[in-house]
Amino acid sequence: MISAAIVSFNEAEKLERCLESIRDFVDEIVIVDLGSKDETKNVCEKYGAKIFHHKFVPYVEKIRNFSISKASNEWILILDPDEYIPDSLKNELKKVSESKEYSAVNIPRKNIFFGKWITHTNWWPDKHVRFFQKGSVSWSQIHLYPKVSGKILELPAKEKLAIIHYGYSDISEFIDRQNRYAEVESEEAYEKGIRFSWISFFWWPARVFLTRFIKHQGYLDGIYGFVLTYLMMIYKITVLVKLWEKRNAR
Repeated sequence: MISAAIVSFNEAEKLERCLESIRDFVDEIVIVDLGSKDETKNVCEKYGAKIFHHKFVPYVEKIRNFSISKASNEWILILDPDEYIPDSLKNELKKVSESKEYSAVNIPRKNIFFGKWITHTNWWPDKHVRFFQKGSVSWSQIHLYPKVSGKILELPAKEKLAIIHYGYSDISEFIDRQNRYAEVESEEAYEKGIRFSWISFFWWPARVFLTRFIKHQGYLDGIYGFVLTYLMMIYKITVLVKLWEKRNAR
């Protein structure tokens, strides 16, 4: 038996596509809603999903464990509203759940940003643990892999075995979300004793460029790779500026 656990906030249209892709695969759908004001409730009712309400949080990892706790089946599928899974991946995951050889599955994601599949720039295969036996996986910090107990199946980097992720429709959406993430990352860094420095101010964005555009061949994604690399460099600068701001405020 399989449960899907999804955290949603004002993403009814995306959520409906997500739920449509899993309606014939899972036995239970758990939605943790963060105070949506759109048609989320109607979409959930259409697919027979169980809705649990939670106060708004700035990043989903913060309540992954909460969403999992509301699921009742042995196997858990974690998805975001802007993701869906193809039939080929569902068939593979079904085999895993029946064999019980593995505790968790590391699944590649096909990231579509600004309408284009980003095949380089460190966004492919972009693997994440999203299918697992309940009790074997737990989340903590933003953008970190979860803790996993047991054997992990590494799916190959094949398009037919990837979660389809429509991440950002335009640059404004990208900037808005990254600003929220930067606030969280800077707060966590400050609590760990990390402070602003001029060395970091130049090194962190330079490292992003060297990693994404050079090492992971972002140039092969053309202008998309360049723009995404540039935006991620700005993201790192934003984190550092927020660290500087916190030091002055406190």
